[in-house]
Amino acid sequence: MMWHGTGDPQFAQVVEAFAEFTAEDGYQAQLAIRHRGRTVVDLWSGLEPDSLLPVFSAGKGAIGLVVAHLLRSGRLDVERPVADYWPEFAAAGKAAVTVGQVVSHQAGLVTVDGGLRDADFLHHEPLAARLAAQRPLWRPGAGFGYHWLTIGTLADEIVRRCTGRSLAAVFAEDIARPHAVDVHLGTDASLDGRTVAVDAPDPEELAPLAELLAERRDRGWSAADDFPVPLWVRANDRDLQRAGAPAAAAVASARGLAAMYAALPKVAGPDALAQVSQLQVAGDDLTTGRYFRYGLAFQLPGADNLLYGSARAVGHDGAGGAIAFYDPADDLAFGYVPQRIPLPGGADARAVRMAQIAHRCARTAPLQESS
Repeated sequence: MMWHGTGDPQFAQVVEAFAEFTAEDGYQAQLAIRHRGRTVVDLWSGLEPDSLLPVFSAGKGAIGLVVAHLLRSGRLDVERPVADYWPEFAAAGKAAVTVGQVVSHQAGLVTVDGGLRDADFLHHEPLAARLAAQRPLWRPGAGFGYHWLTIGTLADEIVRRCTGRSLAAVFAEDIARPHAVDVHLGTDASLDGRTVAVDAPDPEELAPLAELLAERRDRGWSAADDFPVPLWVRANDRDLQRAGAPAAAAVASARGLAAMYAALPKVAGPDALAQVSQLQVAGDDLTTGRYFRYGLAFQLPGADNLLYGSARAVGHDGAGGAIAFYDPADDLAFGYVPQRIPLPGGADARAVRMAQIAHRCARTAPLQESS
């Protein structure tokens, strides 16, 4: 497989790693890196550089940017109860649950009675009403568990209540357009020609994923079995892409993900950036059974599969293998999107390796011309 693109000499080792991966059969991916405001890596293989792909939970970074944007403007306070913005949410013992607890996966609302269905992510209002009425599966704050799909609906309703606009609209109007971010929570026909389907795993590759889901099901709080159609198949459907549910339906290019995270310090300002990147919870996730660390809407590095940056970095991976982050320690923004889904899911290990190389490159001062 041929690769294309450019890389700054300071980041030559990243380009070399990407070139090595293109020797693998069927390797199709995009990689974009910005350092100190400049694009220093822009690479692609088997895709066009502006192709848009479903990025699954890597799109949750958009939720984090909207939260940071609203914190900076004073329209949102993560210490306040959600019910201050959304009164119906106080039902079933949730009157004291804070916005911060919701967006750091502590609210105990990973699913709803009766289960989640595809339609819940095509139409916002019905699921928002069910979540408002739902009693948490654990006492909020007593633990945390990845709200893999419901966090999008929860954050969306909070944003609607404090701005009068959907989360997708705030992201598009206040962040994506002003900062030229090619990430989309909701598509229209104008994007169809650029939107590429992700490649589903082969049936024989699914055994590890089946084992993982069975383990999560045994823990009692996984919503993964609610869906008769696997998410990696559903992600390619135009109706889901049109709806643009914030938790899992974004489409993006690697350039777009890198641009989104490069915009974070401008969108947030120093105070809100410090808030969203502050560790909220760490330990064994009640939903996945794995070690995770969360800030406000963002994953924080530390889990074995998310060793992508310093302790100050914020980002998010996705089940399709995409990963994106911003690390203020090196002023580094990173976006990676593969076409073929790695199993059992989550950040592509090749991307994490390239992120680690990128940090080493960023910390190597470029040679200065002699005077």
